[in-house]
Amino acid sequence: MSNENDRTPPDDPPSITLTCQHRHYWWSGADDAPETWHVSADIDDGGPHLGDMDITLADACETHDPFALPDGQDAELGHIAGTIFDAGHGRLDPDLDEQLEPIGNQILILHSVRLVPQWQGFGLGTLLAGTAIRKLSGGARAAVCYPAPLSEPTEAGPDDQGDADRDQAVAALQKVWARLGFEHFRDDVLDLSLVTLDEKLGQLRKNAERYRTVQD
Repeated sequence: MSNENDRTPPDDPPSITLTCQHRHYWWSGADDAPETWHVSADIDDGGPHLGDMDITLADACETHDPFALPDGQDAELGHIAGTIFDAGHGRLDPDLDEQLEPIGNQILILHSVRLVPQWQGFGLGTLLAGTAIRKLSGGARAAVCYPAPLSEPTEAGPDDQGDADRDQAVAALQKVWARLGFEHFRDDVLDLSLVTLDEKLGQLRKNAERYRTVQD
């Protein structure tokens, strides 16, 4: 079996396109409800699908009820909302507010990143997520994420070994997201100052160049 260094992506990474889709009810005010975006990663010219991302943008000043964010969404989004917003008045947690840049009102929440197995292990998921964050982060103060493992918990009940494995997986994912500049805030939720994002993306793009197919 080939080791990780012998593997190559199924296709040329520069051929990947990101398609961003946003659904918004016409009767909802521009700032009343958060923006939820689905980002699809595909090979261009009708090529295969390789991944999906879900991003929510919430205005920390105008969103009336940030704790309504989980409605119809995933558990990760609910955990993030409960961590970064103050339960007493629904505003941004004061500790997080103090450490962020003062410019911008929106908080970008990256709450789901999925790549098909054939594309995993090359560091491209982090690069694609960072690219999507940069594309959608206009007017945002920061990005946050929750590096939860992709596997769902079993129904067998508490399992010390399972908890240990999960903690190990979370720690590994924290290191992965640190490549974009994410740092631990609280309860495994990570926050990212957008000031250094371009620099981090540049490094990831340079790393991805080794997978580029040479064209005649």
